Amino acid sequence: MAKSFERLQPMDRASHVIDVQIEGRRVSSIRPTAEEGFPDGPPARLVFPGFVNAHTHLPMVLFRGLADDVPLRTWLEQYVWPLEKRLTPEDVYWCTLLGIAEGIRSGSTAFVDMYFHCDEIARAVEESGVRALLSYGMIAPSLDAGGADELANTRSLVKRWNGRADGRIRVAVAPHSLYTCGEDVWRESIELARSFDVPIHTHLAETRREVDDWKAREGTSPVQSLDRLGAFSVPTVAAHCVHVDEADIDVLASGSAIVAHCPKSNAKLGSGIAPVAAMQRAGVRVALGTDGAASNNRLDMLEELRAAWLVQRAHIEDAASLTSADVVGMAIEPARSLLGLPAQGLVEGAPGDLVLMRTEGPHTTPAHDASAMMAYASQSADVTDVYVDGKPLLECGELRTIDEERVKSEVRRLLHRIINR
Repeated sequence: MAKSFERLQPMDRASHVIDVQIEGRRVSSIRPTAEEGFPDGPPARLVFPGFVNAHTHLPMVLFRGLADDVPLRTWLEQYVWPLEKRLTPEDVYWCTLLGIAEGIRSGSTAFVDMYFHCDEIARAVEESGVRALLSYGMIAPSLDAGGADELANTRSLVKRWNGRADGRIRVAVAPHSLYTCGEDVWRESIELARSFDVPIHTHLAETRREVDDWKAREGTSPVQSLDRLGAFSVPTVAAHCVHVDEADIDVLASGSAIVAHCPKSNAKLGSGIAPVAAMQRAGVRVALGTDGAASNNRLDMLEELRAAWLVQRAHIEDAASLTSADVVGMAIEPARSLLGLPAQGLVEGAPGDLVLMRTEGPHTTPAHDASAMMAYASQSADVTDVYVDGKPLLECGELRTIDEERVKSEVRRLLHRIINR
Protein backbone atom coordinates (compact mmCIF):
# COMPACT_ATOMS: atom_id res chain seq x y z
CA MET A 1 0.00 0.00 0.00
CA ALA A 2 1.36 3.41 -1.00
CA LYS A 3 1.26 6.55 1.10
CA SER A 4 1.80 9.99 -0.44
CA PHE A 5 2.92 13.20 1.27
CA GLU A 6 2.58 16.40 -0.73
CA ARG A 7 4.22 19.82 -0.52
CA LEU A 8 7.00 19.06 1.96
CA GLN A 9 10.06 21.18 2.71
CA PRO A 10 13.23 19.06 3.02
CA MET A 11 15.88 19.87 5.62
CA ASP A 12 18.45 20.83 3.01
CA ARG A 13 18.52 24.37 1.65
CA ALA A 14 16.74 23.44 -1.58
CA SER A 15 14.43 26.15 -2.84
CA HIS A 16 11.78 23.69 -4.00
CA VAL A 17 8.98 21.83 -2.30
CA ILE A 18 8.87 18.06 -2.72
CA ASP A 19 6.31 15.27 -2.81
CA VAL A 20 7.27 11.98 -1.12
CA GLN A 21 5.74 8.56 -1.60
CA ILE A 22 6.23 5.47 0.56
CA GLU A 23 5.45 1.98 -0.74
CA GLY A 24 5.60 -0.82 1.80
CA ARG A 25 8.47 -0.10 4.16
CA ARG A 26 10.55 2.21 1.94
CA VAL A 27 10.61 5.60 0.30
CA SER A 28 9.72 4.90 -3.31
CA SER A 29 9.63 8.38 -4.81
CA ILE A 30 10.84 11.91 -4.09
CA ARG A 31 9.72 14.45 -6.69
CA PRO A 32 10.33 18.19 -6.75
CA THR A 33 7.21 20.29 -7.38
CA ALA A 34 6.92 23.53 -9.23
CA GLU A 35 6.18 25.46 -6.04
CA GLU A 36 8.68 27.69 -4.32
CA GLY A 37 9.78 26.78 -0.79
CA PHE A 38 11.01 28.96 2.08
CA PRO A 39 10.71 31.88 2.46
CA ASP A 40 8.34 33.04 -0.32
CA GLY A 41 6.26 29.99 -1.15
CA PRO A 42 3.03 28.89 0.53
CA PRO A 43 3.36 27.09 3.88
CA ALA A 44 4.77 23.58 3.62
CA ARG A 45 5.39 21.03 6.30
CA LEU A 46 9.01 20.29 7.10
CA VAL A 47 10.09 16.68 6.48
CA PHE A 48 13.11 14.86 7.89
CA PRO A 49 14.04 11.20 8.58
CA GLY A 50 13.57 11.41 12.35
CA PHE A 51 15.75 12.11 15.36
CA VAL A 52 17.94 9.37 16.83
CA ASN A 53 18.09 9.81 20.60
CA ALA A 54 21.67 8.58 20.99
CA HIS A 55 21.63 7.98 24.76
CA THR A 56 18.73 7.48 27.08
CA HIS A 57 17.20 5.29 29.78
CA LEU A 58 13.57 5.17 28.66
CA PRO A 59 11.97 3.61 31.78
CA MET A 60 13.40 6.37 33.97
CA VAL A 61 10.46 8.58 33.06
CA LEU A 62 9.12 7.13 36.32
CA PHE A 63 11.65 9.21 38.26
CA ARG A 64 10.94 12.48 36.44
CA GLY A 65 11.06 15.24 39.08
CA LEU A 66 12.51 13.00 41.81
CA ALA A 67 15.37 14.63 43.75
CA ASP A 68 15.97 17.25 41.08
CA ASP A 69 18.53 19.37 42.89
CA VAL A 70 21.24 17.03 44.15
CA PRO A 71 24.64 15.92 42.71
CA LEU A 72 24.82 12.90 40.40
CA ARG A 73 26.37 10.47 42.89
CA THR A 74 23.87 11.40 45.63
CA TRP A 75 20.99 11.25 43.17
CA LEU A 76 21.96 7.75 42.06
CA GLU A 77 22.93 6.20 45.38
CA GLN A 78 20.26 7.66 47.65
CA TYR A 79 17.27 8.04 45.36
CA VAL A 80 17.31 6.26 42.00
CA TRP A 81 19.08 2.96 42.71
CA PRO A 82 17.01 2.11 45.84
CA LEU A 83 13.75 2.70 43.97
CA GLU A 84 14.92 0.83 40.88
CA LYS A 85 15.28 -2.31 42.99
CA ARG A 86 11.49 -2.24 43.45
CA LEU A 87 10.68 -2.19 39.74
CA THR A 88 9.08 -5.27 38.21
CA PRO A 89 9.45 -6.21 34.53
CA GLU A 90 5.85 -5.09 33.92
CA ASP A 91 6.68 -1.70 35.49
CA VAL A 92 9.55 -1.27 33.05
CA TYR A 93 7.26 -2.12 30.13
CA TRP A 94 4.74 0.61 30.96
CA CYS A 95 7.41 3.21 31.70
CA THR A 96 9.16 2.41 28.42
CA LEU A 97 5.94 2.96 26.50
CA LEU A 98 5.53 6.34 28.18
CA GLY A 99 9.08 7.33 27.24
CA ILE A 100 8.58 6.18 23.66
CA ALA A 101 5.32 8.13 23.39
CA GLU A 102 7.05 11.30 24.55
CA GLY A 103 9.88 10.72 22.10
CA ILE A 104 7.57 10.12 19.14
CA ARG A 105 5.69 13.33 19.89
CA SER A 106 8.93 15.30 19.60
CA GLY A 107 10.09 13.64 16.38
CA SER A 108 12.23 10.72 17.57
CA THR A 109 12.04 7.59 15.46
CA ALA A 110 14.92 5.74 17.15
CA PHE A 111 16.46 5.38 20.62
CA VAL A 112 19.79 4.13 21.97
CA ASP A 113 18.80 2.79 25.38
CA MET A 114 20.51 1.25 28.40
CA TYR A 115 18.58 -0.27 31.30
CA PHE A 116 17.48 -3.60 32.76
CA HIS A 117 14.45 -5.90 32.31
CA CYS A 118 15.33 -5.49 28.65
CA ASP A 119 12.87 -8.09 27.39
CA GLU A 120 10.05 -5.78 28.44
CA ILE A 121 11.77 -2.78 26.87
CA ALA A 122 12.09 -4.75 23.63
CA ARG A 123 8.43 -5.73 23.87
CA ALA A 124 7.45 -2.06 24.14
CA VAL A 125 9.70 -1.13 21.21
CA GLU A 126 8.28 -3.92 19.06
CA GLU A 127 4.67 -2.96 19.79
CA SER A 128 5.17 0.80 19.39
CA GLY A 129 6.92 0.55 16.02
CA VAL A 130 10.02 2.64 16.76
CA ARG A 131 13.63 1.60 16.21
CA ALA A 132 16.00 1.00 19.09
CA LEU A 133 19.48 -0.11 19.99
CA LEU A 134 18.90 -1.78 23.36
CA SER A 135 21.41 -2.79 26.00
CA TYR A 136 21.49 -4.26 29.48
CA GLY A 137 23.55 -2.03 31.77
CA MET A 138 26.10 -4.31 33.41
CA ILE A 139 27.57 -3.45 36.80
CA ALA A 140 30.21 -5.81 38.20
CA PRO A 141 33.64 -5.21 39.78
CA SER A 142 35.00 -8.46 38.34
CA LEU A 143 34.02 -11.60 36.47
CA ASP A 144 33.95 -13.55 39.74
CA ALA A 145 31.88 -10.89 41.49
CA GLY A 146 28.85 -11.01 39.21
CA GLY A 147 30.53 -10.17 35.93
CA ALA A 148 30.16 -13.63 34.40
CA ASP A 149 26.43 -13.60 35.10
CA GLU A 150 26.04 -10.07 33.73
CA LEU A 151 27.80 -11.07 30.52
CA ALA A 152 25.63 -14.18 30.25
CA ASN A 153 22.53 -11.98 30.50
CA THR A 154 23.84 -9.76 27.74
CA ARG A 155 24.75 -12.72 25.53
CA SER A 156 21.26 -14.08 25.93
CA LEU A 157 19.72 -10.69 25.15
CA VAL A 158 21.71 -10.42 21.91
CA LYS A 159 20.60 -13.88 20.81
CA ARG A 160 16.94 -13.23 21.62
CA TRP A 161 16.46 -9.74 20.23
CA ASN A 162 19.21 -8.61 17.85
CA GLY A 163 17.56 -8.15 14.45
CA ARG A 164 14.01 -8.75 15.69
CA ALA A 165 10.94 -6.71 14.68
CA ASP A 166 11.99 -6.73 11.01
CA GLY A 167 15.38 -5.37 12.01
CA ARG A 168 14.03 -2.43 14.03
CA ILE A 169 15.59 -3.82 17.24
CA ARG A 170 19.34 -4.15 17.66
CA VAL A 171 21.32 -4.95 20.78
CA ALA A 172 24.57 -3.53 22.19
CA VAL A 173 26.92 -4.71 24.93
CA ALA A 174 26.80 -2.24 27.81
CA PRO A 175 29.33 -2.23 30.62
CA HIS A 176 27.85 0.69 32.55
CA SER A 177 31.15 2.55 32.99
CA LEU A 178 34.80 2.08 33.84
CA TYR A 179 34.18 2.79 37.51
CA THR A 180 31.36 0.24 37.85
CA CYS A 181 32.90 -2.61 35.81
CA GLY A 182 36.27 -4.24 36.35
CA GLU A 183 38.94 -4.61 33.70
CA ASP A 184 38.25 -8.31 33.16
CA VAL A 185 34.57 -7.53 32.66
CA TRP A 186 35.49 -4.87 30.15
CA ARG A 187 37.81 -7.19 28.21
CA GLU A 188 35.11 -9.85 27.96
CA SER A 189 32.55 -7.22 26.97
CA ILE A 190 34.73 -6.06 24.09
CA GLU A 191 35.22 -9.63 22.90
CA LEU A 192 31.50 -10.30 23.16
CA ALA A 193 30.71 -7.21 21.07
CA ARG A 194 33.29 -8.23 18.50
CA SER A 195 32.05 -11.83 18.28
CA PHE A 196 28.43 -10.78 17.72
CA ASP A 197 29.35 -7.74 15.59
CA VAL A 198 27.38 -5.38 17.81
CA PRO A 199 28.32 -2.03 19.38
CA ILE A 200 29.32 -1.14 22.93
CA HIS A 201 27.31 1.41 24.90
CA THR A 202 28.79 3.00 28.01
CA HIS A 203 29.07 6.14 30.15
CA LEU A 204 32.41 7.91 29.89
CA ALA A 205 34.05 10.94 31.55
CA GLU A 206 30.72 12.33 32.74
CA THR A 207 31.89 14.17 35.87
CA ARG A 208 35.08 15.80 37.02
CA ARG A 209 35.11 13.62 40.12
CA GLU A 210 34.94 10.48 38.00
CA VAL A 211 37.91 11.57 35.89
CA ASP A 212 40.00 12.88 38.80
CA ASP A 213 39.43 9.74 40.87
CA TRP A 214 40.32 7.53 37.93
CA LYS A 215 43.51 9.44 37.14
CA ALA A 216 44.56 9.31 40.80
CA ARG A 217 44.06 5.54 40.83
CA GLU A 218 45.27 4.56 37.36
CA GLY A 219 47.54 7.41 36.32
CA THR A 220 45.64 7.95 33.08
CA SER A 221 42.27 9.22 31.90
CA PRO A 222 39.20 7.04 31.47
CA VAL A 223 39.32 7.58 27.68
CA GLN A 224 42.96 6.49 27.56
CA SER A 225 42.15 3.44 29.69
CA LEU A 226 39.35 2.33 27.38
CA ASP A 227 41.65 2.82 24.41
CA ARG A 228 44.26 0.60 26.08
CA LEU A 229 41.61 -2.08 26.56
CA GLY A 230 40.65 -1.92 22.88
CA ALA A 231 37.13 -0.59 23.37
CA PHE A 232 37.35 1.76 20.40
CA SER A 233 38.29 -1.06 18.04
CA VAL A 234 34.55 -1.77 17.84
CA PRO A 235 31.75 0.79 17.40
CA THR A 236 31.28 2.39 20.82
CA VAL A 237 28.62 4.82 22.01
CA ALA A 238 30.40 6.90 24.64
CA ALA A 239 27.78 8.87 26.53
CA HIS A 240 28.70 12.34 27.86
CA CYS A 241 32.50 12.78 27.46
CA VAL A 242 32.26 16.05 29.36
CA HIS A 243 35.71 16.05 30.93
CA VAL A 244 38.05 15.14 28.09
CA ASP A 245 41.30 16.82 27.13
CA GLU A 246 43.03 17.21 23.78
CA ALA A 247 44.70 13.79 23.98
CA ASP A 248 41.37 12.15 24.81
CA ILE A 249 39.73 13.90 21.87
CA ASP A 250 42.42 12.60 19.51
CA VAL A 251 41.72 9.06 20.73
CA LEU A 252 37.98 9.47 20.22
CA ALA A 253 38.55 10.86 16.72
CA SER A 254 40.84 8.05 15.65
CA GLY A 255 38.70 5.12 16.82
CA SER A 256 35.15 3.88 16.24
CA ALA A 257 33.55 6.01 18.94
CA ILE A 258 30.37 8.01 18.66
CA VAL A 259 30.05 10.52 21.49
CA ALA A 260 26.47 10.94 22.74
CA HIS A 261 26.25 14.54 23.92
CA CYS A 262 23.55 15.15 26.55
CA PRO A 263 23.69 18.90 27.29
CA LYS A 264 20.55 19.26 29.43
CA SER A 265 21.41 16.33 31.69
CA ASN A 266 25.01 17.49 32.07
CA ALA A 267 23.87 21.01 32.92
CA LYS A 268 21.11 19.96 35.30
CA LEU A 269 23.40 17.66 37.30
CA GLY A 270 26.18 20.25 37.38
CA SER A 271 28.49 17.91 35.51
CA GLY A 272 29.87 20.52 33.14
CA ILE A 273 29.84 21.31 29.43
CA ALA A 274 31.35 18.90 26.94
CA PRO A 275 33.84 20.45 24.46
CA VAL A 276 31.66 19.64 21.46
CA ALA A 277 33.12 22.24 19.13
CA ALA A 278 36.66 20.98 19.81
CA MET A 279 35.56 17.38 19.31
CA GLN A 280 33.93 18.16 15.99
CA ARG A 281 36.98 20.09 14.77
CA ALA A 282 39.09 17.03 15.54
CA GLY A 283 36.74 14.76 13.61
CA VAL A 284 34.89 13.10 16.48
CA ARG A 285 31.40 11.95 15.54
CA VAL A 286 29.12 13.67 18.05
CA ALA A 287 25.47 12.65 18.29
CA LEU A 288 22.77 14.05 20.53
CA GLY A 289 20.88 12.33 23.35
CA THR A 290 18.55 13.29 26.16
CA ASP A 291 19.79 10.88 28.83
CA GLY A 292 16.96 9.63 31.04
CA ALA A 293 14.01 11.80 32.00
CA ALA A 294 15.11 11.64 35.64
CA SER A 295 18.20 13.72 34.85
CA ASN A 296 16.68 15.85 32.12
CA ASN A 297 12.96 15.82 32.87
CA ARG A 298 12.08 15.58 29.19
CA LEU A 299 12.84 13.27 26.26
CA ASP A 300 12.36 16.10 23.77
CA MET A 301 15.07 16.14 21.13
CA LEU A 302 14.03 19.60 19.89
CA GLU A 303 14.78 20.97 23.35
CA GLU A 304 18.06 19.05 23.38
CA LEU A 305 19.38 20.47 20.14
CA ARG A 306 18.44 23.97 21.33
CA ALA A 307 20.33 23.38 24.58
CA ALA A 308 23.34 22.09 22.65
CA TRP A 309 24.05 25.33 20.79
CA LEU A 310 23.03 27.57 23.69
CA VAL A 311 25.48 26.11 26.19
CA GLN A 312 28.30 25.78 23.67
CA ARG A 313 28.08 29.38 22.51
CA ALA A 314 27.79 30.72 26.04
CA HIS A 315 30.70 28.58 27.21
CA ILE A 316 33.19 29.45 24.48
CA GLU A 317 31.76 32.94 23.81
CA ASP A 318 31.39 32.41 20.08
CA ALA A 319 28.07 33.12 18.35
CA ALA A 320 29.20 31.26 15.23
CA SER A 321 29.97 28.03 17.04
CA LEU A 322 27.75 25.00 16.53
CA THR A 323 25.46 26.26 13.79
CA SER A 324 21.84 25.25 13.38
CA ALA A 325 22.84 22.82 10.64
CA ASP A 326 25.45 21.31 12.99
CA VAL A 327 23.02 20.58 15.81
CA VAL A 328 20.27 19.31 13.54
CA GLY A 329 22.84 16.98 11.98
CA MET A 330 23.92 15.78 15.42
CA ALA A 331 20.32 14.88 16.26
CA ILE A 332 19.79 12.89 13.07
CA GLU A 333 22.93 11.56 11.42
CA PRO A 334 25.86 10.17 13.48
CA ALA A 335 23.96 7.43 15.33
CA ARG A 336 22.02 6.15 12.31
CA SER A 337 24.68 3.56 11.54
CA LEU A 338 24.09 1.95 14.94
CA LEU A 339 20.54 1.15 13.83
CA GLY A 340 21.62 -0.24 10.47
CA LEU A 341 20.26 2.84 8.69
CA PRO A 342 21.83 4.51 5.64
CA ALA A 343 23.66 7.76 6.26
CA GLN A 344 21.12 9.68 4.17
CA GLY A 345 17.54 9.09 5.27
CA LEU A 346 15.51 11.13 2.82
CA VAL A 347 16.44 9.37 -0.43
CA GLU A 348 14.62 6.91 -2.63
CA GLY A 349 15.04 3.35 -1.37
CA ALA A 350 15.66 4.40 2.25
CA PRO A 351 13.46 3.01 5.04
CA GLY A 352 10.15 4.83 5.30
CA ASP A 353 11.08 6.77 8.45
CA LEU A 354 9.66 10.28 8.16
CA VAL A 355 8.71 13.07 10.52
CA LEU A 356 6.49 15.96 9.42
CA MET A 357 6.39 19.31 11.22
CA ARG A 358 4.19 22.37 10.86
CA THR A 359 5.94 25.52 9.70
CA GLU A 360 3.12 28.06 9.79
CA GLY A 361 3.00 28.80 13.53
CA PRO A 362 3.57 32.32 14.86
CA HIS A 363 6.88 31.18 16.40
CA THR A 364 8.10 29.77 13.06
CA THR A 365 6.99 32.62 10.79
CA PRO A 366 8.79 33.81 8.76
CA ALA A 367 11.05 30.81 8.12
CA HIS A 368 14.17 31.91 6.27
CA ASP A 369 16.02 28.63 6.67
CA ALA A 370 14.75 25.14 7.54
CA SER A 371 17.52 24.08 9.91
CA ALA A 372 17.47 27.44 11.70
CA MET A 373 13.73 27.18 12.16
CA MET A 374 14.07 23.71 13.67
CA ALA A 375 17.07 24.48 15.89
CA TYR A 376 16.03 27.90 17.14
CA ALA A 377 12.24 28.12 17.04
CA SER A 378 10.35 24.83 16.64
CA GLN A 379 8.68 22.94 19.48
CA SER A 380 7.40 19.39 19.89
CA ALA A 381 3.80 20.53 19.37
CA ASP A 382 4.79 21.28 15.76
CA VAL A 383 5.32 17.57 15.04
CA THR A 384 2.21 16.27 13.29
CA ASP A 385 3.14 12.90 11.79
CA VAL A 386 5.75 10.21 12.44
CA TYR A 387 6.31 7.13 10.29
CA VAL A 388 8.76 4.26 10.77
CA ASP A 389 9.15 1.58 8.11
CA GLY A 390 6.17 3.14 6.38
CA LYS A 391 3.91 2.57 9.38
CA PRO A 392 2.16 5.55 11.02
CA LEU A 393 3.11 6.00 14.67
CA LEU A 394 1.66 9.52 14.88
CA GLU A 395 -0.94 10.89 12.46
CA CYS A 396 -2.36 14.40 12.66
CA GLY A 397 -1.09 14.62 16.24
CA GLU A 398 -2.67 11.31 17.35
CA LEU A 399 -0.59 8.33 18.50
CA ARG A 400 -1.55 5.23 16.51
CA THR A 401 0.43 2.45 18.19
CA ILE A 402 0.29 3.49 21.86
CA ASP A 403 -2.79 3.97 24.06
CA GLU A 404 -1.44 7.12 25.66
CA GLU A 405 -4.13 7.55 28.31
CA ARG A 406 -3.84 3.97 29.53
CA VAL A 407 -0.05 4.19 29.63
CA LYS A 408 -0.16 7.34 31.75
CA SER A 409 -2.69 5.74 34.09
CA GLU A 410 -0.56 2.60 34.52
CA VAL A 411 2.58 4.64 35.29
CA ARG A 412 0.76 6.73 37.90
CA ARG A 413 -0.55 3.55 39.50
CA LEU A 414 2.80 1.80 39.71
CA LEU A 415 4.52 4.93 41.03
CA HIS A 416 2.03 5.05 43.92
CA ARG A 417 2.82 1.43 44.72
CA ILE A 418 6.59 1.88 44.62
CA ILE A 419 6.77 5.12 46.58
CA ASN A 420 4.40 3.89 49.29
CA ARG A 421 5.90 0.43 49.71
